[in-house]
Amino acid sequence: MNIELLEKEIEKTEYWDMRIWDVQTEYFGDEVHIFIENDIKTCWKISFLSCYKVNYETDANWRGDFKVKNMRGGQLGYDGQDISIKKHEVNDSFLHCKLDLSIMSMEIICKDISVEEIDMEDVSFFWQNK
Repeated sequence: MNIELLEKEIEKTEYWDMRIWDVQTEYFGDEVHIFIENDIKTCWKISFLSCYKVNYETDANWRGDFKVKNMRGGQLGYDGQDISIKKHEVNDSFLHCKLDLSIMSMEIICKDISVEEIDMEDVSFFWQNK
């Protein structure tokens, strides 16, 4: 697990100030996926794999009465600000990742990260077709 290579893969997405289309978890939290705007046909999927711990904070304490589930893509307000990775202090076979997605922050402890460019046709987001 080469942190420098993982950081370069993530930086290739040019996530800074790009829209975050969705955050999804699978397999009882074992995998966390972040979907980032790329162009009209594709998006980036950053997957945090074999997750030990996932913490997050959202804007729910100050956003008012509206619900995120009722929003469309352009209304969401989640934008990539910073993603940092370091070795976990207790177990160095894990990564400690911090994500700043403007109105959401996350801390994820996982074993690996993958980055892939995917077709928008191959993914479904909650805000589509509303």
